[in-house]
Amino acid sequence: MAQPPGSFYEYNDVRVNLLAFCLLQRFRRPLPEVLRERIMDPIGASQDWEWHGYSTSWVELDGRRVQSVSGGSHWGGGMFISTRDHARMGLLVSRSGAWGGRRLLSPAWIVAMLTPSPCLANYGYL
Repeated sequence: MAQPPGSFYEYNDVRVNLLAFCLLQRFRRPLPEVLRERIMDPIGASQDWEWHGYSTSWVELDGRRVQSVSGGSHWGGGMFISTRDHARMGLLVSRSGAWGGRRLLSPAWIVAMLTPSPCLANYGYL
């Protein structure tokens, strides 16, 4: 039964996977490359982290085969990251998106991300 928007919560990776696909279309290059360039390298993350899509998530993009990464880490896709690198991402969030005097993420996005969902308090904005 359909519920009014914002009144019901049910876990579903589809919306996050669709967002990742839309961002792939927007950037016109694999999202792991964008993440490495814009976030992971600037925060000093290792070169060992990986972000994979599902085995069925390959698409044709500008004449080349590119994998659309998944939002969750179910069914073989997702981000695989060390504790150290995960901690560095946590530091970035705790610093309101700034690292080494450089703004990497919007402070407004950090606030929105940390705001609890009205339907499930331990889930927020992505």
